[in-house]
Amino acid sequence: ALVFTSGWISNLAAISTIADLLPNCLILSDALNHNSMIEGVRRSSAERKIWRHNDVAHLEELLAEQPLERAKLIVFESLYSMDGDISPIREICDLAEKYNAMTYIDEVHAVAMYGARGGGVAEREGQMHRIDVIEGTLAKGFGVIGGYIAASPAICDAVRSFAPSFIFSTALPPAVCAAAAQSVRIAKTRPELRMAHQRQA
Repeated sequence: ALVFTSGWISNLAAISTIADLLPNCLILSDALNHNSMIEGVRRSSAERKIWRHNDVAHLEELLAEQPLERAKLIVFESLYSMDGDISPIREICDLAEKYNAMTYIDEVHAVAMYGARGGGVAEREGQMHRIDVIEGTLAKGFGVIGGYIAASPAICDAVRSFAPSFIFSTALPPAVCAAAAQSVRIAKTRPELRMAHQRQA
């Protein structure tokens, strides 16, 4: 994983950097993605297409138009903050595997709140192992500040090495890191705290 100063920066940095490093990459972005994801898409030089919100049939249409060997990055959220709806993660992963695409999921509004250890909706639905990049926040459910991406060592190293907003920005202060780490520990080991939220939801 790689830690940033905010979830907004982690989306902007990771999406734009990954897409620019993949030759001839096509970004496929859900129509209701968060502003930080939109900014990451815009700052990339890659071609982009917008698919109708949570419409996997439309996503497949766009994927099917492309050569199988072309680099493709599907960017979407797990829990959409403005509408409160949840994406069809399993179906999106099925399409990614069928059409040779990478997946990038924003779990900002779900981490600490969903999943057996607070990993988010993808954890709750048993799909984390199928996602190439999981992005999240250390604010919101974790109550501190900061953002992160979790991915393979190669992807994390590529973003660390090439993203200007990571390289040239300051790091989180040690006290903030300690507080965030403790929040993560609590979320992992205190599922009853999430259950109270789920009952309210």
